[in-house]
Amino acid sequence: MSAPVESVVLCEGYHDRAFWAGWLVERLGWTDARPRRENGTYDIARDPFGKPVTRGDFAYRTPSGRFLRVRPCHGDSQVLAVMKTRLRERTTNGLRRLAVNLDVDTDAAETNGAPQREAALKSAIERIVAQEDPSWSRTPDGDLCLDGGATLVSLVLWSASDPPTPELPPQQTLERLVCAALRAAYPDRAAAVGVWLASRRDPPPATPKEHAWSHMAGWYAAHNCDDFFQAVWRAPAVAAELETRLRASGALQAAAALDS
Repeated sequence: MSAPVESVVLCEGYHDRAFWAGWLVERLGWTDARPRRENGTYDIARDPFGKPVTRGDFAYRTPSGRFLRVRPCHGDSQVLAVMKTRLRERTTNGLRRLAVNLDVDTDAAETNGAPQREAALKSAIERIVAQEDPSWSRTPDGDLCLDGGATLVSLVLWSASDPPTPELPPQQTLERLVCAALRAAYPDRAAAVGVWLASRRDPPPATPKEHAWSHMAGWYAAHNCDDFFQAVWRAPAVAAELETRLRASGALQAAAALDS
């Protein structure tokens, strides 16, 4: 019998976790790893090592039966810190794939900003991998291999290449990705959001969230903030636009590889 292993997605926060939940279940056909009780509620999931899945982690089974954990790390700097810890633990808790998920965080108007940020993140991840396995290598798909390929590490970045417009937040984040897909699927909604935001008196300093929450308030008010990022995957037109952008950034390919 082979030793138990898991794959892990490390993301920045709860909204990223919710977006992954919608993507995996609604679009990729994965299932919640929690056992379902007869009354319709769920029991606590257990990982392949027999431990309960806690600390805000979500757990899934891939279509082929593999186990995936999605862990919110509460900030971009913490993602890399948790990455170091999880790689060190791989000798006792087997790790098949580790996806490091971050916002690009640059301004969409900065032509060289995104490539420079991506290069910096790749270098940071390579340094961490090299500390854990000085003999690491890279696959043709760009994954980082540890222990002769027993563990693979990939980088998943949230961004959207849509040109800057008042109808989109400028910062390359999950919110911009979602708003770009909503704008492409429902341009009239996005235009209304742009008009509303521009009409506010004495607005606070801009963040990537104003656009996203305006869409939620206008068309997803029955959903809470967390479920909004899952609900966008239930709209076929929005889901298709999300996948177009995720494919362009390489995130779609990285997500599919989690079932390998």
